[in-house]
Amino acid sequence: MAPTDKNTVDLQTSKIIECLFEDEDVLGFRHFDNCVETDGPEDFDPVKVAGKLRHIADSLNNDLAFKAALDELKQAVAQEAAEAAFSHGVEVLCQTQVSQKAEVAPEMQLIRASVALGLYIKKSSPDLKNQVCSAMTAFLNRRVGTWVAQQGGWHNVSYD
Repeated sequence: MAPTDKNTVDLQTSKIIECLFEDEDVLGFRHFDNCVETDGPEDFDPVKVAGKLRHIADSLNNDLAFKAALDELKQAVAQEAAEAAFSHGVEVLCQTQVSQKAEVAPEMQLIRASVALGLYIKKSSPDLKNQVCSAMTAFLNRRVGTWVAQQGGWHNVSYD
C-alpha cells in the first residue's frame, strides 16, 4: 500500500466528515464519484468510510464509559465557552475609564472587574451560577494567581 500525500488525506478527511454529518437519508442520493480526486487507490468512497465510522460510533452509544466521557466533554465545552466569555467580559470592563485608575494595580483591576462581572451575572442569571463560579475561578487563577502568591496569598492582598 503506497502512502498518500497529506493534501489528499486532508481532502478525503474533509469529505468523510461532510458525509458523517450529513443526514443518512440524504447520503443515499449523493454521489461522490466526481467530488474527490485521489492520487491513490480509486476505491476511496467517503460515504462508505463515513458509514463505517458511524457504525463504530453507534456501537458506543450504550457504553457507560462512553456516556461518562461524553458528559465530561459537554461540560468541558460549555465550561470553555463560559471561561472565554467571562475573560472577554473582564477585559472589556478593565478597558473602561471607570476601572483604569493609575493608583490601582493592573492585577487588582482584573480582580475587581471579575468580581463585579461574576456577581452581576450571578444576580441577573442565577441559573448560570455554577458556570460563572468555575469560569471566575479559572480566570483568577490564570490571570492573577502568581501575583496573589507574590503578595503572600489572598489574605495579604490590599483591597483598598
